[in-house]
Amino acid sequence: MRRIWSLALAAGLGLAAGGCGPGKPFDGPTVDAFNGRLVRGGQPVAFPAGEKVQLKLFHAKGESFNIPVNADGTFKIGWMPVGKYSAALVREAAEPGKKGAAPSRYSLPGGLTIEDGKTEYQIELGKDWKPA
Repeated sequence: MRRIWSLALAAGLGLAAGGCGPGKPFDGPTVDAFNGRLVRGGQPVAFPAGEKVQLKLFHAKGESFNIPVNADGTFKIGWMPVGKYSAALVREAAEPGKKGAAPSRYSLPGGLTIEDGKTEYQIELGKDWKPA
């Protein structure tokens, strides 16, 4: 009997700590998906295989999001809040311990706006972005 109560208490605490379902921890409107491609001058960009690339988005309400970017410059993630963002591209070399392999950060000019109902985006990196 003691074991049953312990299990019930543990399960109850787990639900209270983790929530009861897949909620969106953001107070405001969201889109169900955020997908797209990074481009420079309208042309797709690519990154070396093994390089860790993330699009870091900072919402006007203070929330931040890290979006993994594939080697072909595409990204695909679930829900995202609607609104204006400042954005940066962060790149880490495939071999972080190697000399000169410090992460690089590039701020996207003009930021980004995620619009209600829109799920596909082409994000322009700008003329000052350098591939390597």
